[in-house]
Amino acid sequence: MTKDTKRGCALVSALKSDVIVDLGKEYAELGIDSLIESNVLESIPFVSTTVGLYKAASSVRDQLFTEKVIRFLTHFSDLSDAERINMTERLNEDDKFAGKAGARLIEIIERMESENKPEVAAEFLKAFAREEIEFNVLRRLLVALERIPSFDIGELAAFTAITPDQPVEMDEAFLDGLVNAGLGKNNGAWKSVIVPTELCMTFVNAGKL
Repeated sequence: MTKDTKRGCALVSALKSDVIVDLGKEYAELGIDSLIESNVLESIPFVSTTVGLYKAASSVRDQLFTEKVIRFLTHFSDLSDAERINMTERLNEDDKFAGKAGARLIEIIERMESENKPEVAAEFLKAFAREEIEFNVLRRLLVALERIPSFDIGELAAFTAITPDQPVEMDEAFLDGLVNAGLGKNNGAWKSVIVPTELCMTFVNAGKL
């Protein structure tokens, strides 16, 4: 099996650690800014390094990445240690991640343009951890999450409630974005209507939207 990168191994170690539970509590009490300025994160591998970059203010990109990583990790605090460990092992076993789950997750987090998207990604991974979705569905959800503009995510729940029999006027750019992300499709009727795909339904349910 291919070995993970140093940063990837550190992220996986953080995911497996029971410190995640305390991190989730601190995040809920302090909020993202106060949590970063506190000493709580110093004992967590990978996170402590990214926080160091944040405090050094080396770049806006480093600051945004730090926030995204913390938002991502804190969302796993309601999973048991066994569930988190099993999740990372199953990710590493799949050929698409090929033993480099940590590095792949870091790549995914880095590509997300919003600090809120990693929270949704974490919900997808939790659904995978609980065996509510298969790995192939997880991959498609993460691709869709990367493609859809973050400001459109909040509209997805309303979109999934639409039926071809009761069409609702929606912004054309919004619908085009959903089709591009694989979350919307033409219903194939003579008077075409963009309707939610099965992936869109799963996106809303697994993402807790």
